[in-house]
Amino acid sequence: MKRTHRYALPGFTLALLLPVFASACIVVVEEDRDRHRHLYGSEWYLEVVFYRTETIQASDRTVRVSFAENGVLSGSAGCGTINGFYTVNENGGIEVDSVDMSSRCGGEQAAQLFADGLRSARTYEADETSLRIATDNNGYLSFTAEQ
Repeated sequence: MKRTHRYALPGFTLALLLPVFASACIVVVEEDRDRHRHLYGSEWYLEVVFYRTETIQASDRTVRVSFAENGVLSGSAGCGTINGFYTVNENGGIEVDSVDMSSRCGGEQAAQLFADGLRSARTYEADETSLRIATDNNGYLSFTAEQ
């Protein structure tokens, strides 16, 4: 007489259910580079700054910036260089810790407004060709990638 435990599953049923149970335990981990891949590796040209009550159309492409994976931002304006540090998070948040401009940029309105906007950055959206950084007070900075 063959004894079977009443809770045992036949071998073929177990073989069918095992992949289902195993797939429920898989956790997908996305690397930071993939999550922020559009932010890194491009040189971004400033197109529009809307900050507080001022708006500048920067169609002459004199202000540009790059975001490195190590948290360093660097760029230039017609008046000189721009450098700083930033952090991003998995929810699309961005925080710029510091922005320094060369002393010659003191009187250039587009560069100053750009730096002020970056200092108040809170979120960003990026794809292959465009970057938009939202700032405090409902402002934004809009960029296009080098073409």
